[in-house]
Amino acid sequence: MFMMQAASRPPSSQGSPKLRPQKSRSELELEQKQGLPPPPYTPSLHRSLRSSQEQHNRSDNDEAATSEDQTEVELEKKNKNKMAIFFQPRTSILDYTELMYQGSDTIRGLVTCFWTIIGAYLVSLLSSHYEHNGEVLSSDLAVLVFSRGKDLLLSDLSLVASTFFVVPFVRYVWVASGKWQPAFLDPRNSVCAMCLHAAVEIGWLAFWYAWQGTRGWPWTQRSFFALHTVVNWMKIHSYLSTTRRLACALRERSELTLHSPTSSSSSSSSSEDDHQHKGSGRLRELDSVLSPYANARFPQTLTMHNFFMFQLSPTLVYELEYPRTPRIRWLYVAEKMAGTAGIFVVFYVVVAHLMVPHLEHMPQTGVLMTTVHLMGPMATCWLLFFFITFDSISNGFAELTRFADRRFYDDWWNARGLDEFSRKWNRPVHMFLARHVYMPIRENWRVYKASSSAGVDANETDTKKNERGTSPSSATPSTVGGFVRHLRITIPAPLAAMAATFFFSSILHEVTVVVACHRWNHGMLFFSQMMQIPLIFASDKVLWYKNQHALRNWIFWVVMVFFQPFLLCMYTYNAFVARQNTSLSVSVLPSIA
Repeated sequence: MFMMQAASRPPSSQGSPKLRPQKSRSELELEQKQGLPPPPYTPSLHRSLRSSQEQHNRSDNDEAATSEDQTEVELEKKNKNKMAIFFQPRTSILDYTELMYQGSDTIRGLVTCFWTIIGAYLVSLLSSHYEHNGEVLSSDLAVLVFSRGKDLLLSDLSLVASTFFVVPFVRYVWVASGKWQPAFLDPRNSVCAMCLHAAVEIGWLAFWYAWQGTRGWPWTQRSFFALHTVVNWMKIHSYLSTTRRLACALRERSELTLHSPTSSSSSSSSSEDDHQHKGSGRLRELDSVLSPYANARFPQTLTMHNFFMFQLSPTLVYELEYPRTPRIRWLYVAEKMAGTAGIFVVFYVVVAHLMVPHLEHMPQTGVLMTTVHLMGPMATCWLLFFFITFDSISNGFAELTRFADRRFYDDWWNARGLDEFSRKWNRPVHMFLARHVYMPIRENWRVYKASSSAGVDANETDTKKNERGTSPSSATPSTVGGFVRHLRITIPAPLAAMAATFFFSSILHEVTVVVACHRWNHGMLFFSQMMQIPLIFASDKVLWYKNQHALRNWIFWVVMVFFQPFLLCMYTYNAFVARQNTSLSVSVLPSIA
C-alpha cells in the first residue's frame, strides 16, 4: 500500500529538495497571520514543531508548579494579611458532590467506574470468604475495634476538652498587663516566652501519651488516640504561636499610644514631625495585624466560642477568621456521612480479610513474602484512607463550620518525588509546617546571615582573633556555638529551613508510630524520611533525570506501593512473633499436664 502511494506521487521537477533552515514557532505563526502559504510538510518540520510545543508546555507546567509552591512562602512575607494567602474560598479537586452542585460532571464517569469496581471487588471478596468460612463477614477484627469503646470515647472527649486551657492561658498570661505580672511573662521576652510555651505544650503532650500507655488498649484504639493527640497538639501550638505574636503587637501598640503626644505644638521641629509620622505609620501597621478583617480583632477573639470553631474547622493553622460559605447544605453533610460509613465498611473488609491473615502468618512466610502479599491491599487501604479523611470527613466538617477553603490536597498522584508528594498529599499538615517551622527558621536564618555579612558579628570575632594572633580566615570554630554560627553563615536559608522541616516531620512521625505500636524499630521510619533530602538534591543535580517527569512519577509509585507494606511488616513483626509464641505456649500446656 505505502509503495503504491509512493509510486503514484508525481516526480519532483527540481530533483532532491534542498535543506532549508528550520523556522521557529513564532516565525511560522507570523507567516500564517500575514497570509503566506504554509511551508511544505517534512519530518524535520514535524519534529521541530513538536519539540517547541513540548518545551512550551513544559515551561508552562514548571512555572505553574513553581508559583503554586511559592504561594505560601513568598506572598506570606510580602502580604500582611496572612489569611488571604493561606485561606481562600476553594473546593477539593475530587469532591464529586461539590462539582455536581456547581453543574460540572467532568469526572462523573471516573468516580462511577471507581466505586463500581470497588463494589464488585467487595462482593467477590465477601462471597469467597463465605465459601471458605461459612460467614459473610469476619467479626474478629470488629470485636477488637469496638472493644472498650466507652473508655476510648470518654478519653477522647477529655483530650479535646483539655485543649481549651489555651484561651485563659493567653488571656491572663500574655495579654494581661499590670504591675503584678513578672517580666518573664511578657511575650516579647523571646527566650522566656519560648521556654514557657514549650513547657506548656510538652507537659500537655507527655500527660496524654502517658495516659494512653496506662489504659491497656489494643493497637486499633492506640493508633486512633495517638493520631488524634498529635492533631490536637498541632492546633494548640498554632493557637499559642499566633496569639503570642498578636499579644506582642498589642503591647507594642499600647505603649505607642501611651507615649505618643495627643497634640502637636506649632513650634515642633521637623525631626519630631518625622518621629510622629513614623509612629502613626507603625500604629496603622499594628492595627492591620491585630484586625486583618473588620469583623475580627484581637484580643476580642479570645473567647471559647472562637476556639471551639477552630477545633471543629478542618485546619491546623489558627487565624482570627476564615472565609465562610453563606449557609450549611445539610444534604451535602448527609452525603458525606453516608460516604464515610460506606468507605469505612470497605476499609474494614480489606483489612480483616486481606491484611490481617497475612500478618498473622508473617513469622512463617517471612517479611519479604508478606510484603509482596500486602502490596495490593495496602495500596487500596491507602486510597480509602485518603478518601475517608480528606474527601468525606474534612469536607463534612468544613460544611458544618461553613469553612470555605477546602483545598485539602492537590494532585499528589502526579508527584514526581516524595518531596512533592509531601506538599500535595496532606495540605493541612503542609500548611502547619510551612507556617510554624519552615518560615520562622528561614527568616531567622536570613536575618542572622545578613547581619553577619554586614560585619556585625564577624568584625567582633576577627578582632578577638587578631588580639590572640590568630588569622581570621584560617581559624575554625572550636565550640558548638561557633560551629552553629559557621553553619548559619555558610548554608543558605531555604536549604536549612527545608532540612529542619524534614527533621521535625520525621521525628513527629516516628514518635507517633512508636506510641501507637508500643515498639521502637531502631528509627526505621525516621531514617527513611530523612533519606529524602539527599534524594531530592540528587534528582535536582542530574539534569537528565530532572526532566524525566513520567519516569520520576513511575518510580514514585513503585516506591510507595512497595515500601509502605514493608514498613508495616517491620514495625509489626515482633508483635506477631510474640503473639504466636504466647498462643503456642498456651496450647502446649494442657498436653504437658
